Amino acid sequence: MRFWVLRYFVGATALFAAGLTQSLAQDLAQGSANGPVVVELFTSQACSSCRAADAYFSELASRDDVIAISWHVDYWNKLETRHGRWRDPYSDPQCTKRQRQYNKNLRGRSSVYTPQIVINGLAEAVGSDREDVGALINAARASQPVAAISARRDGDEMVFEIGATEAGGEAFLATLKPVVNTEIHHGENAGMVIQEINVVTGLQSLGEVASEGGRLTADAPQAGDHCAILVHESDQGRIIAAAYCPS
Repeated sequence: MRFWVLRYFVGATALFAAGLTQSLAQDLAQGSANGPVVVELFTSQACSSCRAADAYFSELASRDDVIAISWHVDYWNKLETRHGRWRDPYSDPQCTKRQRQYNKNLRGRSSVYTPQIVINGLAEAVGSDREDVGALINAARASQPVAAISARRDGDEMVFEIGATEAGGEAFLATLKPVVNTEIHHGENAGMVIQEINVVTGLQSLGEVASEGGRLTADAPQAGDHCAILVHESDQGRIIAAAYCPS
């Protein structure tokens, strides 16, 4: 079952029926995140139609040319089924807020659905639609970096060096669980064990990045965790730089 807050009627299916539009292709060609393409999945353990997207996302996460981040939304926690209600332990209102902002930017409305994938902060598609998502990734791969970025670990601290951009942006650090396995006891996925990759467990702003670039620091993740830095243009716009944190 796919959860719709409002009826989803503008999407990647119509877009790809005629191929990538010229304007979207141009946007993606300007939205590279220092080489790798940023693929963000919005999902929930309580969503039965999300399982196929989770599996596809795991494949994408294994690619060297992709930075894959999984955000677990909280609106599915309220769904009552004949198997009861399941509260996703990784769900967070911040994830839902992020998805709403993307949909406001990309679709002109804050209504949300799962599974949804967002590419480089510039385009979105149904998360289980391999053809549409694959085409968006391929278009983004043809792009040039907007800003150079490097990440290194210095003791208990992460150090990020960000190159110059046209207008600067804001940097965010996402803390990730590399792999989680969850036995689902209630809801649409009751009785299943779901494996998920790069699940967000925390998000913090590292502050503004000036147009000339600069250095940012953050605490290194705890043992067993991972992290990724995302630099957005204003209002959670396109991602102009991104990198995984080194171990």
